[in-house]
Amino acid sequence: MTKDINKAVKFWLLASKDNFETADAMLKAGRYNFAMFMCQQAVEAILKAVFIVQKNERPEYIHKLPKLVEMTGIEIPKSIDEKILKIDAHYIKARYKEDRFNTKIYNKRNASSLLKDTEDVIKCFTKKLKLKI
Repeated sequence: MTKDINKAVKFWLLASKDNFETADAMLKAGRYNFAMFMCQQAVEAILKAVFIVQKNERPEYIHKLPKLVEMTGIEIPKSIDEKILKIDAHYIKARYKEDRFNTKIYNKRNASSLLKDTEDVIKCFTKKLKLKI
């Protein structure tokens, strides 16, 4: 990998870690919609790092997690794919839809569960590609 590519991978790995830590902070603060949105951001960042490692180029400006996974060309277990679909749902809904204020969706139990799913997804990719965050 070139120096620029290495730098880009490092950026996205750090972004993923930072976004995950922010999700955890938002969970602890009771800001559940933002916790769940930041889970999406953490996974998006790890997938962009994975894309760069796999393709040796920067990804398009997209945010759809299933599309990013597809673009990496990596096979993942169905359980991880299902978690990615759950996480992806909160990119728009957690910020721009009326659901943002729906406590049946955005509550401590659901946010805690999504944080765990996010951790599982990140671990899957970092282990598969031997990435260090």
